[in-house]
Amino acid sequence: MPRDLDRASADAPVRAAVATAVRLALGTPGQDDRVADWPLVLEVTRREMLAALAWMRSRPFIRDHADTDTVMAWRRAALAVDLRGERQFDVLRATLATLTGRGVDAVVLKGMPLGTRLYNDPFVRCSTDIDLYVPAAGRRVAAEALRALGWVREAGAAPWHEAWSREAGADTEHLELHSSLVSDHLTHLPTPTPVVTYRDIAGMLVPALDGPFLPAYLAAHLATHQMPPLLWDIDFATLWTSLSEDERGAALRAAAAARLGPYLAWACERATSILAVAAGDTARLDALGFAQQGRQDVHSIVRHFRLAASSGDRLRLLAAFVVPRGARGNLLELLQYTVARLRTRARSLIGTWRSYAAPSGLGSPLARRSEDAFGRPLRVEREELVSLVRDVAREGGALRVRAPGGSMLPSIPRGALVRIRGIPETGITSGDVVLALTADGEPVLHRVIQVDGPVLRLRGDAAVMDDPPVPLSRVIGIATHVAYDGAEWELSRRVPRSLSVAALRLRRRFARVVRRAR
Repeated sequence: MPRDLDRASADAPVRAAVATAVRLALGTPGQDDRVADWPLVLEVTRREMLAALAWMRSRPFIRDHADTDTVMAWRRAALAVDLRGERQFDVLRATLATLTGRGVDAVVLKGMPLGTRLYNDPFVRCSTDIDLYVPAAGRRVAAEALRALGWVREAGAAPWHEAWSREAGADTEHLELHSSLVSDHLTHLPTPTPVVTYRDIAGMLVPALDGPFLPAYLAAHLATHQMPPLLWDIDFATLWTSLSEDERGAALRAAAAARLGPYLAWACERATSILAVAAGDTARLDALGFAQQGRQDVHSIVRHFRLAASSGDRLRLLAAFVVPRGARGNLLELLQYTVARLRTRARSLIGTWRSYAAPSGLGSPLARRSEDAFGRPLRVEREELVSLVRDVAREGGALRVRAPGGSMLPSIPRGALVRIRGIPETGITSGDVVLALTADGEPVLHRVIQVDGPVLRLRGDAAVMDDPPVPLSRVIGIATHVAYDGAEWELSRRVPRSLSVAALRLRRRFARVVRRAR
């Protein structure tokens, strides 16, 4: 058998799964994708940060052709990305407000503004941190502002890259500060100052990077990371194909002026490969590093050497790699950096490898045969329930959910089934009972007591205190009917009077007073 044919047959499962993942993320699945190895495709989208984007663009196709376990796992993954994005937005909003209040002009790099521009959804791009550009002159004040908000600097120093973190319950939030539009290794390049566009995210105007240099910035960012996720390739391909010929010409000139022309050309080649794979040319996966059962990539410093515009840039790059700019002039810091790099990154100098394997049992033939033979009860976890209700409500349907608590007594008894439908065209008004997500991602079924622009104030009919404000974007649907103990009734838009509920409120108020006194 010819060697090329033998290799194609050996790596077909992973390469086929990657091709399907790319088409789902682009919203262009084909007939052959109906019989994909769906658990493996899901694993690829997770590892390549494409799960939420593929779910948003190809949700009906996934639901129609993937096995039930994979569909539910995919829905959970997409919901987790959405909730993480909303929590990051709360962090970003508070951080920008504090920086602006102290006279610091920050610009958001990538993140939610990029998701809004490319996909009309600020939370669909999986992101682990918040990247902010702050002019070097404002870094000291910015650092003071971050410390006041509870952030702790982990690495770096102004005016170079700085990494910050903050504990938030069981999670850790991450934020990075930059004063250049390229990594520290490339700051010898004559990059421009950011061009800013304000993008509307949940009613807030967020300063975002824009202008002719944006494609070159994304290309350099893509090249700087070893094993960059396919999401970033699709980001670039989506941006580049959306530009007019004049805009592309301006982008090419901006890249050339910053000596990043080869980077932009390299990113364009990868975008071409992405689109070719989506069209069925799986041989182009080689250009993206996919081979046999996984993906391989060289160290980013090797890529930088290949893409440098001149020998002089290569020498400056080498100097910055051996003696980082942030550690120059401080021997102790240089030694610490060198030891840390040898301990954590020395192996990656020869390249890196990523393998893909579907989670055991997820959508396996044995599991499916067992379900077909004996039937399977519907088990819906909290995240799955929220996502399922949201999907049904968005498509004009309705669904019943069980209310376990008593915060809506007497309107909704404990354990009652509540019918949830989508938000009507007339919008939400005071008196409506809505199913919404709190800032912690918890579903709450409470009554709207005030609509203040894009923000709602909610309170349970039997509750003493108002809930924290909830953005309209977190509302999943409106409750219309209640079924309980063999009866069904329509929810009133007025809070019913009840002596038992009044007594319950009085007891809760008394308990709060006692707790405060203690």
